[in-house]
Amino acid sequence: MSVPDKATSSRKAVGIDLGTTFCAIAHIDAYGKPQIIPNSESERITPSVILFDGTNAIVGTLAKQNAVAEPEKIVDFVKREMGKSKAQFHREFNGKIYSAEELSALIIKKLKNDAERYLGEPVTDAVITVPAYFNDAERTATLHAGQLAGLNVLQVINEPTAAALAYGLDKLDSDQTVFVFDLGGGTFDVTIMKIENHHIRMMASNGDHRLGGKDWDDIIVNWVADEFDKIHGENPLLDLQSYQDLYNRALTAKIQLSSRTRTTIVHSYNGKSVKLDLTRDEYENRCRHLLEKCKTICEIVMQEAGLQWSQIDRILLTGGMTRMPSVRDMIKAISNVPVADDVSPDEAVAIGAAVQGVLSLLSEEDKLGERVLPQEVRDQFSSEDGSLIKVTNITTHTLGVVLWDDGKVEEYVFPMIRKMTPVPVETKNSFGTAKANMKNAIVRVVEGESTVPGECTPLGICDIELPPFLPKGSPVELTYSYNENQVLEVIVDAYGRQNRVQIARNTGLSDSEIETATADLLQIKVV
Repeated sequence: MSVPDKATSSRKAVGIDLGTTFCAIAHIDAYGKPQIIPNSESERITPSVILFDGTNAIVGTLAKQNAVAEPEKIVDFVKREMGKSKAQFHREFNGKIYSAEELSALIIKKLKNDAERYLGEPVTDAVITVPAYFNDAERTATLHAGQLAGLNVLQVINEPTAAALAYGLDKLDSDQTVFVFDLGGGTFDVTIMKIENHHIRMMASNGDHRLGGKDWDDIIVNWVADEFDKIHGENPLLDLQSYQDLYNRALTAKIQLSSRTRTTIVHSYNGKSVKLDLTRDEYENRCRHLLEKCKTICEIVMQEAGLQWSQIDRILLTGGMTRMPSVRDMIKAISNVPVADDVSPDEAVAIGAAVQGVLSLLSEEDKLGERVLPQEVRDQFSSEDGSLIKVTNITTHTLGVVLWDDGKVEEYVFPMIRKMTPVPVETKNSFGTAKANMKNAIVRVVEGESTVPGECTPLGICDIELPPFLPKGSPVELTYSYNENQVLEVIVDAYGRQNRVQIARNTGLSDSEIETATADLLQIKVV
C-alpha cells in the first residue's frame, strides 16, 4: 500500500453536526474515507448539554448526568434559541451573560478540542450544519458560534444536504432522487435531493425548526405531571430539579417504547411518588398530532417539487427520532418507497459535512493553486474527468423588499429572491422613489412568502442619501446577493452613490462584540 502524498501546507477540515440534543464531528482521513471522531469519553456522539462549574464549562455526558443534581447550572436545547438577540434569550453564570452563539461556541470548542486530541493535529477549518429551514439570523448565529470557538467556518450547510452527501458519496454514478426525512431532537426538515452526473442538487425543502424529539418527550413529561397532580394535588414541574429528573425518565421511556410495547415510569417529588404504565399504542395516540405535522410537511414538499412518490428512489432517514416505529410506519404508509439503511441516523449529517469540508478546501486549491490535501483525497472526491463533486442548495425562504403601492395606498412586498432559487444567487432590480424630494432611499428587507409586510419577518434596513430635488419615481437600483452560507448582502445604488450592507439581522452580537466574546471564551476551560 502506498503512502498518500503530503500536502504542501497543513489545514484540517472537519464536519460538525451541531444538534439540539446531540452533536457529532467527522473528518476525512488520509485515504479519502469519512470517519466519525470519538470524543474524549470514547463516545461517537456528544450530548449538547453544558454544565457551568466556576470557570469550567463541562460539555457532554457528564453535564447531562449532573442535570438533575445541579439544574440551575445546566444549559440545553440552545439550538432552538439560535438567531435571537441577548434581550430575547440569554443565560447568566458567574456574573457573565451568555448569548446563544456563545453557548453553542462552548459546545463546538469541546468537539474541536476532542478532535485535536484524537487526530494529533490542529483542527483549523469546519463546515457546520443547520436545519434547511433555518433563516439567515439562525445561520449567521451558527457561523458566529464556529468563529468564537476558534474555527475558520468554510461553510454553513443544510443538514439534509449533508445527509445526502454522506449517502450519495459512493452512489454518484447512479442517478436517483432522494427524499431526506430529518427529525432530530429539536428540529424537523424534509428535503428532496437529486443525485445526477456527480452533482447533488437540492430540489425542494420545508420544515419546522421548533418540532423535534423534545416535543415527544414533553408529551410524557406533561402526562406524568398531570397524573401526579390528580393523585397528590401538587405539580412536580414547579421544581427545576424535579422537572429535570422527570424529563430524563420521559426520555428513557420514549427510547424503550421504540423496542418494547410497554414501559413503566416512576417519579418522586416532595416525598410522594407515582408509578405509571405506558403502552406504545397509548403513547403513539397521544403523539398523533405531532406525526400529522410531519406528514403534512412531507406532502407540502412533494407538491413544491412537483413530484409523485413514484418518482422518489430512496427515503433517507436521519435524526434519532427516526428510530421510532410510528415515524417509520408513517413514512412507509405515505410513500411506499424503500428506506436507505446504509447510513447512521446519528452520524450521516456530520459525515456529509466533513465531505463538504474537503470539497471546500479542494475548491480553494483550484482557485489559489496551492496544495493543502493529499492527491488520494482529491481522487476520492473527483469524477473521471477530474472535476469535483458539485453540491447545489436552494433558498428555503423568499427574500423581498417593502415597496409603496400608489394605487392601493399601501405597502406591499416585492420578491427579490424567490423560495427554491439555487444559491449562490445575485439579483438586481430598479425601483422608483415613492415621492418627490426624498432625502434618503430606505430599503426594508424582509423574509417570507406573503405580500403583506406585517406577515413577513423583518431582516434589516439599508439606506442611501439621495441628491436634493429629485422627482417622484427617480430610479434606485437594488441588488440582493445570497452566498453559499445563505447570508444576504444588499447593495443600494443611486446617482453614483452606493451603500453595501450585509444583513446579519438581530443575532445579538456585533463585530466588536464577537471580538470581546472570543477573548472572554478563552478564559473558560472547556472539558
